[in-house]
Amino acid sequence: MTAPFRTLSDLFRAFDPQGPGLFNDPGASGTITFDNWGQVCSVVTATAEARTLARPTKPGIVASVVLDTDGGDLTLTVTGGYNADGDTSITFADAGDMVVFMSVKTGTTYQWTAIAQEGTNIAVETGEFDSLIAGSIAGGDNSLGITGQVQATTVDGGAVLITGAASIAGATGAGGAVTVAGGQAGSTNGEGGLVSLTGGLGKGTENGGAATVAGGQAGVTGDGGAVTLRAGFTGAGATGTGGAISVAGGANNNTTNGAGGVASVTGGAGKGTGVGGNASVSGGAAAGSVAGGNVVLTGGTSGSGNAGGVILRGDTFFAQDAATAETDADNAIAAADFVNGIVVHTVTQARNLTTPTGAQITAVLPAGVTDGDAFYLHVITIGAGADDISTLTGGDGDVTFVGSVAVGPDLAGTGVNYGTWLFRITSLAADTYVGYRIG
Repeated sequence: MTAPFRTLSDLFRAFDPQGPGLFNDPGASGTITFDNWGQVCSVVTATAEARTLARPTKPGIVASVVLDTDGGDLTLTVTGGYNADGDTSITFADAGDMVVFMSVKTGTTYQWTAIAQEGTNIAVETGEFDSLIAGSIAGGDNSLGITGQVQATTVDGGAVLITGAASIAGATGAGGAVTVAGGQAGSTNGEGGLVSLTGGLGKGTENGGAATVAGGQAGVTGDGGAVTLRAGFTGAGATGTGGAISVAGGANNNTTNGAGGVASVTGGAGKGTGVGGNASVSGGAAAGSVAGGNVVLTGGTSGSGNAGGVILRGDTFFAQDAATAETDADNAIAAADFVNGIVVHTVTQARNLTTPTGAQITAVLPAGVTDGDAFYLHVITIGAGADDISTLTGGDGDVTFVGSVAVGPDLAGTGVNYGTWLFRITSLAADTYVGYRIG
């Protein structure tokens, strides 16, 4: 038994190099055996090394393992595990990484429980927090789950709220950002991690939960925060395409005759004298000489009913290339001027206008068009004589016509000096087109 007058002396000596509070590092592949309260094992590694923490022999011991000198990662195997899941392996990657253990009795055995850590990959069990402040939160090998608490039958489930920190009152700094990002792939050809925002599943007759992505509300004179949905870029020098973005109403998977969900893109409402916000859908810009991305609006298909249409309400405006002027001669219309073009042909006698060949037309069409798609050609003939007529002819046998191919003469009151054709793609693969005279 220690004499009372030695108590303070022993406490001060506990962490001397040879004091009772220090457990000497057993070396690579060695075993650490704590049997006194407050012991610390300071580990020195020369390369990647392992240690084993022996199972305790009594409860109430609080002891620590710390990586003192980092010559390589330390892998500590805790005999019997260190948490309720029975996890046994802990990695210490940097000098100063540490774990504090407490020995407890479970049934007839003793085991270690990790009660604190710094810097390691220790697996912490589920806990409940009114508030959690952390520099970072990382998932384990499988996932990181943040879930609102389950409630009683008649009470709503707990919400999950992730909020960037507010800036100090009166300060000019912005509030803290919140970023949700899928994990980066570590392997050469691995896919990046998915980011999914999904409303909660409804039951019985109740609706599913909404998923809302909203920009922040502005101050007195500031603009509201924008919402940007942008698909992923390809890597530098990669040959893959950029990621797609899809906005789709939900499918009805429950009832035979239930309607699918609406997909809506709507500009924000204005107030007072402010105008409403635009709703803009744009194809992607291209670099170099390749084509820009299309905007495709398609009505929904139907099993046995009518297919859905594309409905434009309100005044409709569209971009139109400048008219192409053709001289008083037999002329060939360039393919770039032919598709949705306006051709003005000034003549003093009967002349011919030859369309591009089918292959030339196909070459200037945007990617994504398909058989059955169509475009317009408008021709205006300027000429005062009775024979001042422009006659369209196909550039080859792949371009054919239905209806009159003559435009003119430009005689007062006749109204025959213009013509409009709707050219339908009959086979994109075969470069075949039919022009229907519709005006």
